Amino acid sequence: MDSVRGLSSRTAKLVYLYLSERGAATADELSAALDEQLLRLLPACRRLVEAELVEQRGDRYTAV
Repeated sequence: MDSVRGLSSRTAKLVYLYLSERGAATADELSAALDEQLLRLLPACRRLVEAELVEQRGDRYTAV
């Protein structure tokens, strides 16, 4: 959970927590599950990948 505290974006926190609990998901699956627009989700996912908190394999994201 300390990883989440360092995230400034509410969307990034939601994505990270969801992936930590549920495993891998596509952006579309995250959008539906979190009721967030892809325009908000994709930059959050990119930041999480850059921070090495999430891995992207193909179209799926997974918490590290």
